[in-house]
Amino acid sequence: MRSDSGYGPRIAIEDLDSRLRLLNARRALRVTTTLTAFVMRHCPMYALLLFVACGGDAKPKSAAAAAAAFAAPPDTAKVDLGAVKTNLPPTVSDSFVAPPTRPRLRIENIPDAPDALMEAVQREEGISRFCYQEFGQKSDPKLVGAVALVVVFDVGKIWSARVGADDWSSKAGKAVNACLVEKAPQAWKLLPGAKVVPGKYVVQLRFRPT
Repeated sequence: MRSDSGYGPRIAIEDLDSRLRLLNARRALRVTTTLTAFVMRHCPMYALLLFVACGGDAKPKSAAAAAAAFAAPPDTAKVDLGAVKTNLPPTVSDSFVAPPTRPRLRIENIPDAPDALMEAVQREEGISRFCYQEFGQKSDPKLVGAVALVVVFDVGKIWSARVGADDWSSKAGKAVNACLVEKAPQAWKLLPGAKVVPGKYVVQLRFRPT
């Protein structure tokens, strides 16, 4: 087509360009409409969140606020804690049982050792502990017992010792007795200046695991 003014081809090209833009806009609108319908049909929750986040409300909301809008309401029902049953395992009693206390042994007509002699016994406690551990506990680790040694004191020292009475939890205590009778007179020595009236005395000893 030819125009006398010389603008015919230019007008035709501009008209064609406008039609192309209109056609593209219609295609884009058709795609957007189809996508929106798909999302609304298959992902309604996502569509609703998208609507809220993109200005569905007059005031914009953050993602956290939008998620909170769809959160389940808090449970405000009162609960009687006294009626709640626990599922705790039963308590276990302490398995440790303290060994019974051995009674104080008495020897008739023989007094207990005086303080000066008992100080020597306590000072040399290592010898009695040695007899108990080496000759008693090695055979019976739970050995418990008491011994009343009758010692003969004269001229500032112990001359002899014997077992006047004993009370052991097992036969292992007999070996402890023999060790004490042999070693105690040599170990229990008075301090210089200490005075003890010559005679027979009872030395009370008790043993238990530490």
